[in-house]
Amino acid sequence: MKRVLIGLFCILTLTLCYLVTSPTQAAYRVQRSRGAAGHIHLIPPDPGAEKWARLANFSRAAPFDAASLQSGSIEGNEGSGGIGGTLLAFFQRMGDSSWSTGLHESRYAYDLIESVHVWALCLFFGLAVMFDFRLLGWTMKSVPVSEVARRLLPWTAVGFVIMVISGALLFSAIPLRSYQNIFFRAKMIMLLLAGLNVWIFHSGVYRRVTTWDVENLPPKAARVAGALSLVLWVCIVLSGRMIAYNWFDCDRQPQPAIVNFLTSCVPAQAEH
Repeated sequence: MKRVLIGLFCILTLTLCYLVTSPTQAAYRVQRSRGAAGHIHLIPPDPGAEKWARLANFSRAAPFDAASLQSGSIEGNEGSGGIGGTLLAFFQRMGDSSWSTGLHESRYAYDLIESVHVWALCLFFGLAVMFDFRLLGWTMKSVPVSEVARRLLPWTAVGFVIMVISGALLFSAIPLRSYQNIFFRAKMIMLLLAGLNVWIFHSGVYRRVTTWDVENLPPKAARVAGALSLVLWVCIVLSGRMIAYNWFDCDRQPQPAIVNFLTSCVPAQAEH
């Protein structure tokens, strides 16, 4: 029953996000036709979309101008080839799509998805920290580790799945800036390390959990895994929060050479 309710919640959330964002694309499509005199006649949008347009098509006070960012890096990588230039071109095309533009400029859809992302992060991070505390022997010492895992890890997985889906949607709204953001790249690297830490823990010391299940202080390998998990997820949360700041964006040149290298930024050459 719980799995059914969780599945319904995920489906309803994604459906709501789609319904809120899809009319935005329709609102941006302005059809034009030329008359005999060469005048351009604007054809009004479908009246049936007006109720959704009122919900989703209010621009933010400071809309994101994708064309003004990273232009130097795109131009500098056009002829360079390789994976870096291909990814930059791919994310540029993604950012220019009607879906990406409509999602970012939607007043309510982006904020709704961002809120869901934060809620899922709170669920996942809170439960993960509680499990890590048990591995470190800091709390719930009288509760077997396997019992803590049985009760917490399923909901931790639910939070992680919703967090990943909502995070992917947020990325698709501003793909190029996110891809070239130094904090985003650091976050992705630490996510890989956190996943590797989980895999090593569950394929190693946790397989022998029956031998240390009821111990107040788990073995050193389990404590190291718990400590690494705590450090990595704290850094992941901090990096994710720092993505919003544009201290090291490609359009804020000059930047240190190491920053441009780490973010694949190629500053445009100054005109003489």
